[in-house]
Amino acid sequence: MNIQNSKFGAMTPRDKLKALLHQKELFIFDLDGTLFNTLGDLAPAVNYAMKQSGLKTHPNEDVKIFIGNGSMNLIRRAVAANYVGMENIRDIDKVAAVLSSNGYSEDKIKEIHKVYSEYYWEHCTENTEPYEGVIELVQRIANIKRDGNCANGNGYCAGNKCAAMLTNKPVAPAQKILEKFGLENSFATYLCGDTTPARKPSPAGIFEILRQTGIVPEKAIMIGDDTPDVLAAKNASIDCITLFEGFGKAENLLPLEPRYTAGHIKDFAEFID
Repeated sequence: MNIQNSKFGAMTPRDKLKALLHQKELFIFDLDGTLFNTLGDLAPAVNYAMKQSGLKTHPNEDVKIFIGNGSMNLIRRAVAANYVGMENIRDIDKVAAVLSSNGYSEDKIKEIHKVYSEYYWEHCTENTEPYEGVIELVQRIANIKRDGNCANGNGYCAGNKCAAMLTNKPVAPAQKILEKFGLENSFATYLCGDTTPARKPSPAGIFEILRQTGIVPEKAIMIGDDTPDVLAAKNASIDCITLFEGFGKAENLLPLEPRYTAGHIKDFAEFID
């Protein structure tokens, strides 16, 4: 793909991305839609929970739209899609109103979410695959060392380059995926939906990763494919590369006016060295 002329419009020129990435020491990656294509396991788990609740199932492309802001919101959207059009399914307030008007209390949503979670945990690595170049990139970053004095005792310090992960996915399936592909020890740190101080779009997870690595904000960059990633980076005042070939939809991402854009990681992986 020509990164400057994609189906989503003009992407950030390669030389600009190269200059940006050479300045960075900490690369914070999202998981779903960024590092891994997890849709092949998420959609069956959602649809299993829908069937068990007597609700209609959804095609994979609709489930992709439901993803974002954690698995509880994934289930809220999947249930609400039985009663409201897809054009409103990303609006959390509208979804909440639809669920309430159709008798879905928070406790009832939690019951459906539990069915989903148990099924997903059992099957979360069956059809999940890393995107092109991801494994090699993360492992390469883990092996890049620079001269510098450690700011803390965890073995990662300013002056080195390191990768981190910040996902709204729960830690149990996230770890299972990382272990399957040999990445469990390749991140300086990673925070998940149930281990981060607050989920994206809150900046709290980014702040905690900066604290743990001892790297200053201007040396950090978020890499993600959906609105929670972009907003978390903006809220933390760090740079972000917004990916347009993940799970996020262009009509949701473009209004955020992302400063740096790319198709996917494969389009700039070579610049991180």
